[in-house]
Amino acid sequence: MTTEKSILLKRGVARRTERGHLWVFANEVDSTSGDPQPGDAVKVFSAKRKFLGMALYSKSSMIRGRIYSRAWEQDCDAAFIKTRIAEALKYRIACGAFGHSYRLVHSEADGLPGLVIDVFGDHAVMQIGTYAMEIRRDAVIAALIEILAPKAVIEKSDAPYRTGEGLPERSEVVYGEPRVPCEIRENGAIILADLAGGQKTGYFLDQAANRAFAISHLRGGRVLDLFCYVGAWALVAAVNGAAEAIGVDSSDKALALAGESANINGLDPAKCRFLNADVFAHVRQLVDQKERFDAVILDPPALAKTKKDVDHALSAYHELNLRAMRLLNDDGLLITCSCSHNVSEDDFRNMLTLAAKDSHADFSILNRAWQSPDHPVHLQTPETSYLKAFFLKKRAF
Repeated sequence: MTTEKSILLKRGVARRTERGHLWVFANEVDSTSGDPQPGDAVKVFSAKRKFLGMALYSKSSMIRGRIYSRAWEQDCDAAFIKTRIAEALKYRIACGAFGHSYRLVHSEADGLPGLVIDVFGDHAVMQIGTYAMEIRRDAVIAALIEILAPKAVIEKSDAPYRTGEGLPERSEVVYGEPRVPCEIRENGAIILADLAGGQKTGYFLDQAANRAFAISHLRGGRVLDLFCYVGAWALVAAVNGAAEAIGVDSSDKALALAGESANINGLDPAKCRFLNADVFAHVRQLVDQKERFDAVILDPPALAKTKKDVDHALSAYHELNLRAMRLLNDDGLLITCSCSHNVSEDDFRNMLTLAAKDSHADFSILNRAWQSPDHPVHLQTPETSYLKAFFLKKRAF
């Protein structure tokens, strides 16, 4: 080995990385060479000194290296970042995920670890989660402006995990003058979102393909959208022929935008309306009132932000899904989701099985879904997959 900046992995420990995983964990590192500093590009070698890829180095994170390229000595410089963003756009076009609104960059899965970029028409929202990408921030912004020519770029780097790499939270307009609110066009609906002040990048694009699949199953029915945020599920359902769509959330700001969206789409309040309520309490009330729906959508925020939260999250998921199942008409549809990466698919499905038993009903899996294809999943890095969605049809046997 030379004095080049590199990471040497431990023998028999780093099998995951040797099989193609894009993360190098601290306990997998045998030694470093060349005195790498936070954010440096380093070569990653197996214990047998086989080159595995170029990674961005971190001293403070449990993830010591995030592989961004398999090419020897490929630097993560401004030219590389511009190329990667252009390639990400080509991928979206090729897989049919390119439209008015889409995720342009999905971190590791697009070879730009620590970076997320969502596009909403002529607006772009970027989110930086690592120190390595933080020091390349100017190159990201320049590439984004050159490739997309947007009217506005907003940065929403306000996730709490930034503190783990010694980074302050940041939320600001970095280019142009954004519209507030911004119009998003999805599945025939116009949906308003506050890109600068809303959750994450302002709107959740990861369910767009799942909403497209659901349309034919929601048409003509009575739909309940729980944790509706800015009302995407309810609005798409109502615009595409649902007899009634009701959204429930506890955010005044989000519900105000949902109500404005309903007006813009010309929806009668009797057909599409939004309620401010605690979802857990409201669902219990609906069950007590013997309300019934043809479809219930459960798309809550992440309930297990860490592994220690999993048991509590599964208990909360069970309560919500049990009551949602009891609200369904015969032949009704439950669309139930978890965006908590720490809750495994097996655990989520086992929870649903128990909830179905406790509801004294039978269900068929109509569809098993993930995040939309503009949120690609890297095959050897399961952490790039986080969304689980089950479409469950209530059956009378």
